[in-house]
Formats: sequence, C-alpha cells, structure tokens
Amino acid sequence: MSLSRLVFPLALLSAFTACGDKEVDCTEEARSSVQITLVDESDAPVIGATVTAVADGQDIDCEDWDASGVYICGYEVSGVFVISFEAEGFESQELELEVSLTEDECHVETVQETVVMVASAA
Repeated sequence: MSLSRLVFPLALLSAFTACGDKEVDCTEEARSSVQITLVDESDAPVIGATVTAVADGQDIDCEDWDASGVYICGYEVSGVFVISFEAEGFESQELELEVSLTEDECHVETVQETVVMVASAA
C-alpha cells in the first residue's frame, strides 16, 4: 500500500473530527430573558404594575426598567416562563412564554411582548 493511500484517508478523517471541536467565544454581556411592555387599551404605558415570573419552577426577578411600562424579567435564564401582571384598576393577567438559547448557546434570545391591560369593571 502506498503512503499516499494511507495519508489521504487519515487527513480526511481528522478534518471531519476537528469540525465538532470548534470553540465558541461568548461575550460577557448579560441579555434579558423577557422584555414586557404593559399598556392600557388606549396604548398608554401602565406604570407601577406588579410583575412576577416563574421559569421552570424557579422564581425570576422582574423589574420596572425605565418607568415607561417596560418590565424586564430575568437575565440569561432560558425555559418556560409564566408571567403574572397586576396593576390597580386593571384585571390581573398571566402569560406563558418560552425563552430559548441562541444557536451558539452563549446567550438567551430575548422574548419581547406587549401586553394590553384591560380596565377592571367598576
């Protein structure tokens, strides 16, 4: 058997096995898992709501991002989120969302939703 017949298959084999060992360089940024915008029926922001979230049985912190009706729930948490919304003068609501990882599994893909809060009956 000639040396070239032996070397070529070995080179080909090493090329295919090296592809699976690619190292991924992840950035150090922290991406929000869920970004919710709460508005009323006239599209005005709902400020001061209580927003709570649970992802796969784990309590997740939600914060009022900038007093414009935008709420952020979790950073770099993936899974199924159940998010509850309560605000004075509005009916309580609940929303279920799934947050996935990016293809390189470095970060989550932020899920953005707008929730219309319905005024409660007087």
